[in-house]
Amino acid sequence: MIQRLAGLATAALLAGCVSFSSGEPASAPDYAKFCHDKEGQCREICGSAGVLSFSCKAAPREGLEYRCQCRQPGERA
Repeated sequence: MIQRLAGLATAALLAGCVSFSSGEPASAPDYAKFCHDKEGQCREICGSAGVLSFSCKAAPREGLEYRCQCRQPGERA
C-alpha cells in the first residue's frame, strides 16, 4: 500500500500535477506612484508643439491608464 502511494506521488510530480508556491506575493503595480510626474514627461515628449490632452489614472480596481496626446505642428491652442 505504501509503495503504491509513493508511486502515485512520484507519478504526479513527474506529470507536473503538483505545484509549489514560494509564499511571496506577486508584485503588484505601485498605484500611488504611477502618475507621479507623468504630466511633466508628457510636456517633454510633446516639446514645442504642446500638449493637446493628458490623463493619468491609477486605481486598484480600474487598473493603470496613461494618455498623452500632443498637438500637431501649427495647430492653435
